[in-house]
Parts: sequence; structure tokens; C-alpha cells
Amino acid sequence: MRSAAFVTLFSFLMVIFLFGISFFIIPDSSFSVQENRSLQTRPAFSFRALLSGKFTAAVNDWYADQFPLRDRLVGIKSAAELALGKGENNGILLGENGQLAKRLFDVRHPDGTVTKKTDAADREQLQRSAEGVNRAAANATVPTVFLFTGRTLDLAASCFSYPVSGEPIDEFRSVLSENVCAPDVITPLRELFESGEAVTFRTDHHWTPLGAYYAYTAVMDALGREGEILPLSAFEASVVSESFFGTFWSAAGFKDVKPDRVELLLYGNEDTFTVTEDGNPRQGLYRPEALFGKDHYLIFPGATYDVVTVSKPGGGARPRLLVAKDSFANCLVPFLAQHFEIVMLNLSSVKNDFTDLTALSETYRADAVLVVYTFSNILEADVLPRLK
Repeated sequence: MRSAAFVTLFSFLMVIFLFGISFFIIPDSSFSVQENRSLQTRPAFSFRALLSGKFTAAVNDWYADQFPLRDRLVGIKSAAELALGKGENNGILLGENGQLAKRLFDVRHPDGTVTKKTDAADREQLQRSAEGVNRAAANATVPTVFLFTGRTLDLAASCFSYPVSGEPIDEFRSVLSENVCAPDVITPLRELFESGEAVTFRTDHHWTPLGAYYAYTAVMDALGREGEILPLSAFEASVVSESFFGTFWSAAGFKDVKPDRVELLLYGNEDTFTVTEDGNPRQGLYRPEALFGKDHYLIFPGATYDVVTVSKPGGGARPRLLVAKDSFANCLVPFLAQHFEIVMLNLSSVKNDFTDLTALSETYRADAVLVVYTFSNILEADVLPRLK
């Protein structure tokens, strides 16, 4: 009996030992293809980082991100969570018809600290964000529209038993001044979703081209160009992928959830446009080679480039629209490009600050400005409070 107990104890300690040294033997991975995100690599030590707590926090993230067999263990954990009746894994909810939605966010506070994996918004930070929007609207010298897109949980609430409160969004919008042009696209998209329209992906946080089309009509109306709106019937639906697994699927590891379909809405002239991404031109609105990778959403123009222009050579003089955006605009721009020369600026850039909308509209000689920003980024980032 003692020998059996010794073997058990020895085996247990050996497993722990092997896992422990594997962190120092196996090279770090800087990116997770399955989760489509950057991973924490081994942090550099400094006494300043240690005393501030940043070093230990980075070490915790390093252990979590570089754990051996991590992708397989995430799948096992998700199956276990479902078996226990939790209906979620890693903060991702599993709803009806395989609909996924993010419940937990890393919420930023006004002092720069971040509360990780919470569903409670910081009211003061929401107010600061709204005040930044007010300032930018007051300083605007050209027509400016703010499009605040909803979280999947806001649009697809009917698929989940989790109680969804619109209070944070309502509170944010209540602080906006009367001169801010910010059409509500969350309510109509929620109604369209409940009527059976596929306006948001099941496994990803973005809206679909169909959802973006309805947002396009709202933008055109807000810019006073409702008479130019192209009807949905003018576009031909083309399924380009039936195997898209988005960010929610990657984070949750729900292996039994079926992939999304990517269906483009084509006007027929998409190949005539020139898209220039950080100075590199290419022909055509869409990037079909993205379908050979994991993230099929990269088929849309924009990706994570800092400055992207979309032009139509030989299209004559057209007004120029400056789009300060996050990734939700990538799916929207193909519709707007039918009417405008487009300049897209990435508000999430780590290299450039694109928050001075007034100066940027003059620099790029814009006839109008569109800000596209999702509510989850309002919770997690500190961009809108710096708008001017």
C-alpha cells in the first residue's frame, strides 16, 4: 500500500514538475490562431514593475496564455462547464441556435486601472466618454455622425436567459448633448434579429453585411442623403464562406457550435475600387485571400491598418468621408464607398492618436465625418474621452 501511495505521489509531483519546467523550455507563442488574439509572453523583470504590481499581473497572464496544451484544455473546460449547467465558458454565453455572446468585459476606470472579466460598467467612465463625444461634436466644422454599435448581447438578448440591462447604454446616451448626431442602430437591429434577420454573426462579435447594410441606411439618413440610399434589392447575396469561426467561438471553446456563414452583399462594381492600406494599394473592395485563414472577417477592407483609403478611379468628383472607427466599420464601408471617397482611421491604433477629429477632418479635407465605435470598446478603452 505504501509503495502504491508513493508511486501516486511521485507521479503527481512529476506531472507538476514537468508542467512547471515546460514554461521555460517551450518557446512562447506570441499569437493564438484559435483565439485570434495576441498572447502574453514572458514579462521582463524590473523592480518598478514588481512594486507597482504590473509584473505579477503579467506573470499571471503569461502562465494562463502559455499553459501547455492550452487549446485542448479550453475545449475540455467548456464541455465541463456545460455539463454543470452553467451555459457559459470564459465569459462567453451559449444561447439558442448556437448563438454566442460575450458577458464579461475588461472594464476601464477613469484612473487608468482595469477590472478584468466583469459585467458592471463604470458610470464615471461612461460619462467621460459621452463628454468627449460632446466636445468633438461641438468642435466639428463638417457634418459629423456618431454610430455606436451594440454588443451581441444587446442585439441577440432573446437567445439568452441571462438578464440584459440597457441601462449602461441609456446612461451613456443620456449624457450626449442635443447637437450630437448619433442615430440609434441598436434598437432596430435587435428588432430585426428577433424577426429572424441574420444581422449579427453567431460565433463572432461583429454584425453581418446585412446588419451593416441597415446601419448604412441610418448613416445616409443622418447625413441628409436618404434619397441616395441604395435599396437592398440592388445587391446580390453571395455566400463566400460557410466555415467562419469567430472570436466568441475561439474564446469559449464550444466545439459543438456550428460555424458561421459569410454572405457578402455585392453591388457588382466592387473590383473597380482601389484600397490603400498603410500606403500599400490593392485592387478590389474585398480581400478573398482572407478566406484561406481563420479570421474570415478580414475579407472586409480595413483590418487593423492605421490609415486605409477607398477610392473609385474614374468615378468623377465625389465627396470625401472620414471614418474614425473600430473594426465594425470594415463591414460597413463597402456600402458607403458607393457614394464617398473613404478615409478610414483606426481609433484602436497603438502607433497613432486619431482622436483630434477636427484637425483630421481638415488634414484630409473631409466633407463629412463618421465615427463608428462599438459599446464594448466604450467599456474597455479610453478613446472617446480624448475626442476633440
